Amino acid sequence: MKQLCLSIWFGIVGCAIASATDFATETLDATFKLFHKDSTATCFFVRRGGADQTLYLVTAAHALDRIKDNTAIAVLRELRADGSYQRRDHTIAIRCNGDPLWLRHATEDIAVLPLFEPPPVAVGALPLAALADEAQLTAAGLHICSSVFALTFPERFEANDAGFAVARQGIIASHPFRPIQAHHTFLADFTTFAGDSGGPVFVADGNGHPLLVGMVLAQYRHDERVTMEYEERTIHHPLGLGIVIHAQFIRESIEQASNQHAAGNK
Repeated sequence: MKQLCLSIWFGIVGCAIASATDFATETLDATFKLFHKDSTATCFFVRRGGADQTLYLVTAAHALDRIKDNTAIAVLRELRADGSYQRRDHTIAIRCNGDPLWLRHATEDIAVLPLFEPPPVAVGALPLAALADEAQLTAAGLHICSSVFALTFPERFEANDAGFAVARQGIIASHPFRPIQAHHTFLADFTTFAGDSGGPVFVADGNGHPLLVGMVLAQYRHDERVTMEYEERTIHHPLGLGIVIHAQFIRESIEQASNQHAAGNK
């Protein structure tokens, strides 16, 4: 049984915004495709709020590791007067002279990239409070077989030419789900593909807004080795299970990135 990272090794990336009217659309507004010829993945934006107006890009660290250049592309979505959207590819710096500009979590496959320059078009962003901690998960009553949703870009696929993410639904497939510090990741029962890494996994909170419970990191598959008289081949069987990192660790990474920036400006 093999665990596979879900960023694809060629691709293109995108970002998008829609009018936020419910928990799913609010999450969709903040979810984008991130790409380079070496790798593509899903990402989402978060703002801490208050005095910190930095836009934080969150994705799987392995997706950025595979990009060897200093830039990647985020495909933004610009709202037109008629209510439709136009795709806008936007180049962002991910390295400076080869050194990563993102912060990587000390133990988890999480990357947070602060974006200090405003993007060329309006983009959505989740508030930090939408990233579930232990208390929020307890209050939400989530457990094995609870329904969850995910937004991703499987195999570089986009929902339409505006660059929107694809929505999927599954259930929490592993137990125990908590405590977070004992179980950093959990399984979700939906089929995951290359390009899904970095996708938000979420539910609705008690007020109809998003509660981000985690981020897609990888998939499980079964590899079968077939040996014939004149041929050998390996068949990969997806198990339909995604590996999701708890949102608490994303919170920690964003706070650390914010603190490092504040310390650097003193």
